[in-house]
Amino acid sequence: MKKPIKTLVFLSTSDAAFLAHRVAMADAAHKICRRVVIICADTGRMDEIKKLGFDIHALPAGHRSIFSLLRTVFILVKLYRFEQPQIIHHSSVLMSFIGSIAGLFYQPARCINAITGVGYMFSSDSFRAKFLRAVLTPVLRFLWSGEKTVVLFQNPDDRALLAKKGLAPFTAPIIRGSGVDIQRFVPVPQKEPQTEKETPLIIGCASRLIGDKGLEELIAAVSSFGLQSRFELHIAGSSYAGNPSSFTKERVNSWASVEALRLRGQLRDMPAFWQGCDIAILPSHREGLPKALLEAAACGLPLLGADVPGTREIIRHGHNGLLFRKGDAGSIVDAITQMTEDPAFMKLAGRKSRQMVEKEGFSDDAVGIAYQALLASI
Repeated sequence: MKKPIKTLVFLSTSDAAFLAHRVAMADAAHKICRRVVIICADTGRMDEIKKLGFDIHALPAGHRSIFSLLRTVFILVKLYRFEQPQIIHHSSVLMSFIGSIAGLFYQPARCINAITGVGYMFSSDSFRAKFLRAVLTPVLRFLWSGEKTVVLFQNPDDRALLAKKGLAPFTAPIIRGSGVDIQRFVPVPQKEPQTEKETPLIIGCASRLIGDKGLEELIAAVSSFGLQSRFELHIAGSSYAGNPSSFTKERVNSWASVEALRLRGQLRDMPAFWQGCDIAILPSHREGLPKALLEAAACGLPLLGADVPGTREIIRHGHNGLLFRKGDAGSIVDAITQMTEDPAFMKLAGRKSRQMVEKEGFSDDAVGIAYQALLASI
């Protein structure tokens, strides 16, 4: 079958980010594109992308200064002109901003600005974030207003927020998440209800160590249980220098005094992590559509999360988990207590989590089909 699209480029923040979030879409694109090219920062995993059959170019890591940003734009212009793609897919607000500037000097047939969460600039109430919003919103409105540009969202709340700012149509397309491999992320037989003499329940959280993820209040909540805790909190993730709210090494080290906390660092084998947990939690203040919770749901775990955009697309309160108030340690304590004291609900919620992923379009295959339909429509 003749493939109608010659070249599609994915612009991602890093090789690790691409492998975690974009493989399902890239695989789907490969079926209707002659070439799929990945452009991203090299964090040591470029060979893994090459083995998947994609061509790849490295970008400099970090965009904290105007000079590093301009250098990246200059490199992108050269790469776009070299590859001559018909479609460019920018992943995240930051990459959509940088890639769209480069696009001013190379006009592709179509550009997809994928909003995988509104990011620090649109979610934080800090002075810096408010300043960035005031300065950059008109710039983004100009960059994203072309007829050849499509703004893609993961949830309706983010679409409504940016549409009200004139950054996207109220009818912009939505693809719910990045997909999850339901053949790798599978349930394991659940443990029997715990007794005081048995090992504690494991509550898992996969998250970058940044303030916007709500970890401060989560750790405060866990700390309040003290030595009476019947569970351990295992956090998989590391700090992210690209976010202004990233925790310092000293702050992370200060959490060592919390008896029930286990910091697992950045993990590669996430199926094993979730299969070793009894409950998944994500206290994030805002999400696009959190893949961590999708992976946990695919492993048949009951879910806990803040009642915020993105997260509430996955957690249905009282059905496959419980929602708590954003930024409220007391509400987190109540949710953990309610969940851990009701083994029957935990078991039922875990089954419903798996059913949701299988039947409601969250799998890799379902996301791939939706992405192919989007490419065909533009």
